[in-house]
Amino acid sequence: MMVQMSRILLSAVVFIMLAACTDSSREVVSSPSLDDLSSDGSGTGSGGGGESDVYSTRDMLVAYIDEIVLPNYQDLELLATQFAASDGTLGAYCDAIGTADQESQQAAARSDWMAISEKVQASELHVIGPAIENGGSLQFRLNSYMAGPLSTCGVDGIAAQVEDGINIDARSLNQRGIGALEYLLFNDNLDHSCPPQAAATAQWNSLDENTRASQRCQAAQMVAGDMSAAAATLVDKWQPAGQDYRAVFLSEERVGESLQDTTDAMFYLEEGAKDAKLGNPLGIIVACSALTCPEQIESRYSVTSLDNIITNVKAFRRIFISNDKTGFDAHLTAEGFPEVAERFINNLEASITYAESIEQSVTEQVAAIATESEETACSNAFANPDSPSEQFPLCTLYGMVKTIVDDLKIDFVTIVNVSIPGSSQSDND
Repeated sequence: MMVQMSRILLSAVVFIMLAACTDSSREVVSSPSLDDLSSDGSGTGSGGGGESDVYSTRDMLVAYIDEIVLPNYQDLELLATQFAASDGTLGAYCDAIGTADQESQQAAARSDWMAISEKVQASELHVIGPAIENGGSLQFRLNSYMAGPLSTCGVDGIAAQVEDGINIDARSLNQRGIGALEYLLFNDNLDHSCPPQAAATAQWNSLDENTRASQRCQAAQMVAGDMSAAAATLVDKWQPAGQDYRAVFLSEERVGESLQDTTDAMFYLEEGAKDAKLGNPLGIIVACSALTCPEQIESRYSVTSLDNIITNVKAFRRIFISNDKTGFDAHLTAEGFPEVAERFINNLEASITYAESIEQSVTEQVAAIATESEETACSNAFANPDSPSEQFPLCTLYGMVKTIVDDLKIDFVTIVNVSIPGSSQSDND
């Protein structure tokens, strides 16, 4: 009877929230382990804290920072630093250009790029605190995809002037980050992409292939070094031995605000993975005014856009489940809705398993939507995700991720008692 009453109450609250949602805006010092955290009133979940078996929102946030956010940035800093170093795989590739080892060294550098890219994509689900300061400049130095299209001409300009003492700090954000690094390493067309009147690249196409490949590689080292510096700054801002934003984020008086920041960042699942990386290129959402928008595909030179989406969904799952003692699944259960937690986990697992089975790239899938009838078939696929489409599996995947997002925007925010970010107030499809 109590469960039934809880469900009725939740439904009523959801109805009120939906009616209101019409606004279209809107060295690390060891932290205590979850076993050691006291229950002296720090818990802010249901029950308030004070007993060891009461769910603690602050404990969850401690795990979130210490087990997810900081380790992600630390790993990213290490990988990017090693990659940018003269004795790393990128340096080895630069040295091998024009020799018999060029192809194998390039392959090794590309493999390490993918490892860095995976860490960058995981970090997209926790863009909070220092990462969103100054318009998100630190995060966009890691990946500027959500800020707008990559300026390939600008990146070509860096390569063309790399031996003239060019300052990477003076370049705009859409010429930096993992996308610029991808372009420099994976684009086999060595000609520049600038208009004829661009002075920086006027002589570029007349250079021999080895010179152009070498200068692109040097530019890649500059971009990787900039990414390493951005990641190092984020680590310093978070860790207790540095600027210790961790202490601010986990302060008792800020738990509610920090919880809201955490859930806001999780909505990247909608804004990034679902809409920007699937819905926009596939022509599903209104942001794409044409039949499809292939120019919006992320990581099209490395053909890893689908990998990015999978990493985004896995990163969301990592945050949702956290560890065996705390997480949003435990939060929902503590509030009396274990079935909602289970539904989230099942839908996340189903989406990941399905995405990993897809053999088509995003580029291939977008190219396959060439007529209005194929556009309709894609629409039917995302509207019926329980019946996977053999013709348009990525449209099905869009529908599967949308199912998770729908739960995120209704049951999740209601039970956790947070608001929907302004940019996610209304659906785009």
